[in-house]
Amino acid sequence: MMENNKDDYTSILPRRVSSEDLEKLHGYYRNNLNQEALDYLKKRGIQETTVERFELGFEPHRIGFTSHRGKTSGYFTNCLVFPIRDEKGQLVDLMGRSIYDEKPKYKTFVGRGDIFFNEEMIEQSDDILLCRNVFDVLSLEQEELPAICVNDYASFKESHAQKLKGKRVFICYPNDESGRRESNRISSLLTESATDVYTVYLPEGLRDINYFFTKVKNPRESFHQLLQETVEESEKAPVSPDMRNLVVFFEEYQKRHNGDVQGISTGFDSLDELLVGGLRTGFYLITGLVSSGKSMLLRQIADQIAKTSEPVVYVSWDMTGFELWARSMARHLKMSPRDILTGKVPIEQLTQANQYYASTAKNMWTMEGRMDTTLDEVEEYIERIIQSIGRIPIVFIDHLFRVPLRDKQGVLIQQNHASVAYILHQWSRQWDTPIVAAAPQQVHEQSLPSSVEAAVDVILSLETTEEKNGEQCENISLQVKKNRNGTLGQLSFVFDKEKAIFFPSQS
Repeated sequence: MMENNKDDYTSILPRRVSSEDLEKLHGYYRNNLNQEALDYLKKRGIQETTVERFELGFEPHRIGFTSHRGKTSGYFTNCLVFPIRDEKGQLVDLMGRSIYDEKPKYKTFVGRGDIFFNEEMIEQSDDILLCRNVFDVLSLEQEELPAICVNDYASFKESHAQKLKGKRVFICYPNDESGRRESNRISSLLTESATDVYTVYLPEGLRDINYFFTKVKNPRESFHQLLQETVEESEKAPVSPDMRNLVVFFEEYQKRHNGDVQGISTGFDSLDELLVGGLRTGFYLITGLVSSGKSMLLRQIADQIAKTSEPVVYVSWDMTGFELWARSMARHLKMSPRDILTGKVPIEQLTQANQYYASTAKNMWTMEGRMDTTLDEVEEYIERIIQSIGRIPIVFIDHLFRVPLRDKQGVLIQQNHASVAYILHQWSRQWDTPIVAAAPQQVHEQSLPSSVEAAVDVILSLETTEEKNGEQCENISLQVKKNRNGTLGQLSFVFDKEKAIFFPSQS
């Protein structure tokens, strides 16, 4: 089940389109490549011969009525359109990139995240430069350097690594912390398939390959020298010392110093302050006793984030989508979810609440987990959403200990909690986004299993205080028991169990 507005993102989940239809669409976009698009490409250092070679297209913004607009017209408005072809040269997808940095910056028509941009080049060269985006590829290719990239809405996987079997791969990712982490992750995936793997570190101030080629004097010679130095240094020291990361770390600090990296608000100012600005890349875990309100707090934070137009994926093995919706309605109406679940709320009243919730629901995707729903399926679902909206969502999991994990033969792995926690931790790094999960705690347990705790960046523990706050409300202490990059502390909340809502304590 997905909670959202069909007029927003869901209408562009992966389609089945014939290659012939894609070619017709591609021709339409090529014919619309205008001076506005060419001027933008020129600013990015992309020559017209490269534009022609890669058959780039464009969809301009149109004003007024036109009788020749199909169902797809307007989908790539103000976007350059890049053809995505497989290793045989067959057109399998179209990808758009906004020239005004509008959100989403990138969008895909079909959603073929398994295909590299410029994949045909793999068969033509033993050396491959693996880049972050299409402009990096174009910059290198017009200098006759063999380059590919995973499409911006997708992530590098084992299937991509297998396509590079027997190749010498140079990873050329951006000079920031997420680029460094992703380079390390990709390098580990390529270890068993590629002949050699090198990570190229760009000079300070040159954030990516495209920027390098537009700013450096004699970029071709300088880049060849950089590649040669990378190979020589790797031969001297196969495992790079921290010195290689100093530029990356400094670049990341500059972004934070300039306020370019900000947390995502939870909707609770006091919690944001304790978390040093809100949720950031990392794995967060909310724990507490059974019926302590973990799921309610998890969903409330998810709703509050989606209300700010941030995309949210909520995966629940605990409740159905309808049950979660009922609690969201109850929170807005300030009534018991039971009244909604039993159909006792007047239709007019619920209609009004549902209309109000629409602005939240259009940014929320709820997936109901079953006993046989695996993390691989969840990952595929999330990546389909990323492909469709061109943005990385914040992911909520309810709850950790119910997530089934299977081996390659499909056999259920018992006591897999540590493995699940590690995978969720890896997801946060892979997608550079917060992953927030809930997990129950038994009365006799003082802490989580150490193997689970090791994978978690922040642990928030819900604990009921002895002081009462009326018949239906409980005073709750939200304790930060682990905070990898911040301080520990606690906050006072009131949990209205009848109305399924948390609010900061006024005392």
